[in-house]
Amino acid sequence: MDVVTAGEETGPSSGRPSTAPPKPKPPPLTKETVVFWDMRLWHVVGIFSLFVLSIIITLCCVFNCRVPRTRKEIEARYLQRKAAKMYTDKLETVPPLNELTEIPGEDKKKKKKDSVDTVAIKVEEDEKNEAKKKKGEK
Repeated sequence: MDVVTAGEETGPSSGRPSTAPPKPKPPPLTKETVVFWDMRLWHVVGIFSLFVLSIIITLCCVFNCRVPRTRKEIEARYLQRKAAKMYTDKLETVPPLNELTEIPGEDKKKKKKDSVDTVAIKVEEDEKNEAKKKKGEK
């Protein structure tokens, strides 16, 4: 029988078998394994997945990300945007409502300083002025 003296090695490198018991294997990692804070592995994976999904949704909403499905949808959206732009451009050229309609009780003879006189208005004013002069002469 071999007696181990001080300074000699034991174990697999010395050629002699070790008398120490083997290290126990760690338990296998399953979905029911407690990871931390008494939460199981599937809890942690679910919470992490929800967190990532919420970030993706938030970014898509903030940056208005969209994925068109077909060429027809892409063309339809392009035409819709083009029509909306034409509508807003046309709307900017429309004068305000008070210039388009007559306000009840407003003096029709009263002219606005901003309005442009047309030939017809000038002719009417000249005729009125001549008629007043003729009445004044009589």
